[in-house]
Amino acid sequence: MITEVIEEAQHQYPPLLTKSQMARLLGRTIRTIYRWEGQGRIPSSVNVAAQRMWVRDEIMHWIDSSCPPRRVWEKLHPKYRKKAGGY
Repeated sequence: MITEVIEEAQHQYPPLLTKSQMARLLGRTIRTIYRWEGQGRIPSSVNVAAQRMWVRDEIMHWIDSSCPPRRVWEKLHPKYRKKAGGY
């Protein structure tokens, strides 16, 4: 089931997700997405032209990994850890 959701999302969403696309994908409000990011419940966003965006493939992998908190996620998957100067 989760694999089907991920495959569908990869066709439906662009490589970088806006806050509204993240909210729609996770079935939450934009306000909840910002709150979760501040609480460290979701992977970090990246700034693109002064807009917060999330890397779709990272979010899909995060969902497939049962949505762990950011600190756990970054330890499990160090390739997604933010580097100095961005991605």
